[in-house]
Order: sequence, then structure tokens, then C-alpha cells
Amino acid sequence: MDLRFDVLLARALQDWPDEIDLSQIEKSSPESSLYSIKDLYEKTDEIEERYYGTAEEIILRNLHGGISGVLHSIGPYVIRVRLADLRPEAIRVKFEKHLRDCMEGPDPTFPPEDIKVGEQYFAVNQSLKT
Repeated sequence: MDLRFDVLLARALQDWPDEIDLSQIEKSSPESSLYSIKDLYEKTDEIEERYYGTAEEIILRNLHGGISGVLHSIGPYVIRVRLADLRPEAIRVKFEKHLRDCMEGPDPTFPPEDIKVGEQYFAVNQSLKT
């Protein structure tokens, strides 16, 4: 598996539709600042499920979580978004935070062999930054 971020992102974006409808925001109450985007969590889960039990699960599930996080954060400001128009760096920041959190938490979510894949990702991408 090629662990360069740009390659992973291009691959992950192929799992999503070209455009996402963010028009239906749901709030628990009108005065609440918390919201969800109708069907976004379900779509994310559907995509992530494809990678359960695979060698790349830790990477692709967290990368899709990063994409979903960026979509969620822009939801109040746009009605539709083309995924090709998302800033890769915004996705990368969310993805790498999620990945580190699940690798370094007090009770890691993934088994040791998956954590190794996460470590390899950071080793490859750190060397690309220098």
C-alpha cells in the first residue's frame, strides 16, 4: 500500500460521490449550536465498512472520518460541495489527528499490527515534509 497522503486521499475520494448535498441540517433545538447533516454519518459509515478487517483499515477509516469531518464543518455554510474542491490540508489535519488519537489513546482501538501501519504512514509522510 502506498502511504503517501496525496495517493491515499485520491483513492479515498473515489469512494465518495463527486458531490455531496449538505442542505439538510438537523438540530436538536433551534437555539442549539450543535447540528448534524442529514445522511452524512450514514454515508461515512457505509464507506468505512468496506475497510473493516483489511490491512489498510486504520488508514482508510480515519481518512474517511477526516473527509466527513471537513464536510460536517462546512455544512452550515454551503448547500452542496464537490469533493474535488475540498482543501487537502484541511482533510489531512483532521485525518492525522484521528489517526494519532486512535493509535496513542489509553486504550487503542486497533490491534498492534494496525498501529504499525499508522506508524509507517507517519514515517513516510514526515520524510516528505522535510
